[in-house]
Amino acid sequence: MLKKFFLALFVVFLVIASTLLERTLAFKSKQIKVQAVEQIPFGDSVIQRFAKALTFKTVSWEDSSKMDSSQFYAFHDFLKAGFPLMDSLLHRQYINKLSILYKWQGSNSNLKPILLMAHQDVVPVDTAKLNLWDEAPFAGKVSNGFVYGRGAQDVKCQLMALHEAAEYLLKQVYQPERTIYFAFGHDEEIGGANGAKKVAEYLEKQGVKLEFLVDEGGALLSDVVPGVKKPVAVIGTAEKGYVSFDLTVNQKGGHSSMPPKETAIGILSKAIAKLEDHPYPLRITGVSKQMFDYVGPEMDFPMKMAMANRWLFKRLIVNQLAKGNSSRATLHTTTAATIFKAGTKENVLPSTAMAVVNHRILPGQTIDELLQSDKEIINDDRLEIKQKGRFDANEASPIADVNSESFRIMQKTIGQVMPDVIVAPFLEIGGTDSKHYLKITDNVYRFQPIRMTGEDLERIHGNNERHELKNYKESINFFVRLIENATSR
Repeated sequence: MLKKFFLALFVVFLVIASTLLERTLAFKSKQIKVQAVEQIPFGDSVIQRFAKALTFKTVSWEDSSKMDSSQFYAFHDFLKAGFPLMDSLLHRQYINKLSILYKWQGSNSNLKPILLMAHQDVVPVDTAKLNLWDEAPFAGKVSNGFVYGRGAQDVKCQLMALHEAAEYLLKQVYQPERTIYFAFGHDEEIGGANGAKKVAEYLEKQGVKLEFLVDEGGALLSDVVPGVKKPVAVIGTAEKGYVSFDLTVNQKGGHSSMPPKETAIGILSKAIAKLEDHPYPLRITGVSKQMFDYVGPEMDFPMKMAMANRWLFKRLIVNQLAKGNSSRATLHTTTAATIFKAGTKENVLPSTAMAVVNHRILPGQTIDELLQSDKEIINDDRLEIKQKGRFDANEASPIADVNSESFRIMQKTIGQVMPDVIVAPFLEIGGTDSKHYLKITDNVYRFQPIRMTGEDLERIHGNNERHELKNYKESINFFVRLIENATSR
């Protein structure tokens, strides 16, 4: 009897092993084969213009009274002087005074236009940490193969590379068949309500329907994806939604020497603890599933086998990804308590306690569902929960089609200019201006051709922001080829 049991167990093992091997061998690469193209040898003048662009303090502040519009106007004058063909040959208009929209008319009106985007504004610099910068953040200093400054990564690099690419093609008397729009918003860092949103509304009123658009988002990541030796060019094909909820508790105040069993602060603290103790489930679905389908075949064999057999190794993969904050965030709707206000004096019981909880929403879940779910988790009638800043919230975006011709153009262009990388879709966990354009296109790609390591990712919105000079010239080449691939046959 025992012999039969072990024989059956052995047969089961053979079947599972055979299935694992068969599925692994059938897990084929989704990379396309393209011929690398010769790099256009851009000179040092492109670096000088990039460095100069970083000297303009086009800072977005939450407090609008701090905004210095003169810096934006000076930046506009700099762009006009530095790119005279764009200034003279393309149709340019200013939307809401500070955002810029260019139109490069194509020869075939039957083709849907494309939109290439970046934003002019940057986040403030923490003046208390200036000592952590190798170079002053608004000096535009070139040093040791890098250009340093706020906006070097986020995202004047993309704005300037787009200008350089367009100016280069205009010098070549290039005539696109497909119309090209360039949009440069001025307030992306505070939501884009007065910039990109107004540009998108203008285009919608003009009846514009885009073939696709490219905005910031993904990048060329090295040593970031476990099991993959090559850099991975991640293209954001969807973006998480955004919403914040106000949590408010109102109780009788009084003297701290005679407290009730639960104070307003205690009730609110328990509510937040419940939300943190009941995180939304981690799931491999949608874009995360697509990403694994693209990177999995390029991994070392053990990792490739796990990715090819997620039916068996799903829990192991999820647990591994859950160890990192950024990788975990791609798998679920996140919850973060970001503001807590209560009390005015140490011996006085506060009558009101308020907190703000911010969620970044996974595609497939809605704001209304999330609100109801939070209420059920907290399950306390003494607490009021409602949506904060309703017009600042946005649902998770649709997922762009990775089987479309436009995605193939993106993949082809990356392969031509950066033949050493793997291409994969991914979920943008932050927010971009592209969310305002979802009514006029189904294909939104969030990608900037900037090479980054894990250390470089920490520089974005942080200290010592910088951009490698060689990579910047590579970025210009990318946009030249992208425009050619997307607008000619």
